[in-house]
Amino acid sequence: MRRVPFIAVAALAAVPALPGTSQMGVYPGLRPLGDLAAPAPAQTDSGLGVYPALTAPSALAFPGPAALRSARRYARSRSGRVSFAVADERGGVAGVGIDRPYPAASLSKAMLLVAFLRREADPTRSERETLGYMIRLSDNASADAIYRRLGAGPVRDLARAAGMTRFAITDHWAGATVTAADQARFFLALDDLTPPRHRAFERELLETVSPLQTWGIPGVARPRWRVYFKGGWRPERGTLLEHQAAYLERGNRRVAIAVLTEGGSDERFGRATQAGIARRLLAGSDGPLLTSEK
Repeated sequence: MRRVPFIAVAALAAVPALPGTSQMGVYPGLRPLGDLAAPAPAQTDSGLGVYPALTAPSALAFPGPAALRSARRYARSRSGRVSFAVADERGGVAGVGIDRPYPAASLSKAMLLVAFLRREADPTRSERETLGYMIRLSDNASADAIYRRLGAGPVRDLARAAGMTRFAITDHWAGATVTAADQARFFLALDDLTPPRHRAFERELLETVSPLQTWGIPGVARPRWRVYFKGGWRPERGTLLEHQAAYLERGNRRVAIAVLTEGGSDERFGRATQAGIARRLLAGSDGPLLTSEK
């Protein structure tokens, strides 16, 4: 298959402070040259995937009942629509509004990264740079380039492999439909979903998101936890989306958290919501919890 050249970019250390992303992306010059494949038509996907036990709520080893109750109370006290899900390696998933659908915004860029690495055995240097800008700076033009290369099919295949039961994607990555439960499933399975030769690269990008975009879950969890994460934010039909999902490691403990919000008063409110939920979930562990709350 003919490779489409990507425009090489300067080292990340030289990037100036960013106020945020726009419809054209932070760096419009990152758009690739030449024609890229058009995306596939809309489709909703489901499947058992890597962690089939996560298709239904069950016992959580961590966090414990008190931490989960505290996070639920806090989430319900916030304005707008707030959903969160937490999942652990034992197969548990719990939260509030875990199957409520939201537009993905930039949260889907983590899926584009893994889908691209599953398809391309040996990405070129310029492709790796474009992936870096897409994840570390959340550059929209870079995501457009990757999505035009992929189309929707490989992203749907990834969703099936991750056991994402309510994921859907249409003609643009930002308009994909995601849920908190599905994003927790995906982030928990990151290493299993990524080909072994690319795992170090995938982890490096998701662990080194620009400090200007490091709020919420990593702001609370670090330095006690290693955090691999992606956020998403944008205006949506007169309201505001603020999403974040993360995979966390501490010793032999593994946990994934996803917080999706819509309709908060401003960006700071959504980011405070992400931090408040994460802080309560990570406060301690006091035994398993059996829950079916949606």
